[in-house]
Amino acid sequence: MQLIKLKMTPKERVIAYAKGEEVDRIPTSLSAGETVGPLYGINICDYYFSADLMVEVEARLAEDFQADNMGIGLGLRTLVEALGTKLVYPKKNVSYIVEPALRSLDEVEHLGFINIQKDGRFPVIIEAFERLLERFGEERILGSGLAGPLTTAASLIGTENFLKATVKNREGIHRLLQYSTDCIVRCCKEMNRKLGIKFMLSEPIASKNLLSKKQFNEFFLPYLTQAVKQMNEFQTSTSIHICGHTKDRWKEVADAGVSGFWVDNCESLQELKKSFGERVSISGNLTPVEVLKDGTQEEIEANVKKCIWEAGDNPKGYTLCPGCTTPVGTSAENMTAFMNAAAMYGKDARKGCMPKGMRNVFF
Repeated sequence: MQLIKLKMTPKERVIAYAKGEEVDRIPTSLSAGETVGPLYGINICDYYFSADLMVEVEARLAEDFQADNMGIGLGLRTLVEALGTKLVYPKKNVSYIVEPALRSLDEVEHLGFINIQKDGRFPVIIEAFERLLERFGEERILGSGLAGPLTTAASLIGTENFLKATVKNREGIHRLLQYSTDCIVRCCKEMNRKLGIKFMLSEPIASKNLLSKKQFNEFFLPYLTQAVKQMNEFQTSTSIHICGHTKDRWKEVADAGVSGFWVDNCESLQELKKSFGERVSISGNLTPVEVLKDGTQEEIEANVKKCIWEAGDNPKGYTLCPGCTTPVGTSAENMTAFMNAAAMYGKDARKGCMPKGMRNVFF
């Protein structure tokens, strides 16, 4: 399958779209990185510790699929690993936590802040970013993402322990959340100063699936609001991704000051657009596993059309992307089908207007 070639560079497209100008294709991202290493014969465990492999994967993704995003994600665990949380790195899958950094919330006061120049995998990631910026900085806007305050805190003490403590030790949880917020802001500020990149936040634990609305309002919202406000001081805007069901907390997320909201495929882009499209840009939400990884070309095309139909004319803009991370094992053919459908049905897009590629599409 041949990739449809485009006229604009990703940087030209993103800047023009933000200004309200017509672009060749609606902004489109692949949330890939380490998950696609095996596609190029690279073990995921090797990718995590090699600037050479990080640069190779990003360069080949750019050449092979023309997605608008580029960068090395800090992900959900890079920061907490640098703070002492222990991870396992499987050969063919993403890392996971085996031992949290903290055994007790009383230990929070003894934690310091990381040094991005020497702690954990940060030096490797910074080197990869520097090389990518030198090579692609003229044609692409590079960025990164990391876990937000809630998910970071849970990864430092263990999710089960964290959730129990929201009932049994609320004061201790608030201290931990403040610490994780300070760590995130400080880390992002230092990397922004060094590399000039922006960060988005990811909060899988903040969904309705894991956190009640009462818990959300007490333990998540104040720290998200604080983090966004401080991050906006050095990067002007901050977006967020929350996995799972989030509809009952959309207003609170928008009120926290985020500029963009990337939602999971279990939620309706159309409903989000109608409710908050005048306030936030929207990203999402092609079904990652059943469609992007395991679906046919026709199913991918149909899902892309549905996503654009629901949110392609969002007043604050829309970025087409999977509902969550591109799964390990997704084929090059399916990613090409996704990008080609984006090029066809997202053709001649303008912020706030349905792309002209959708003129003959009806639902």
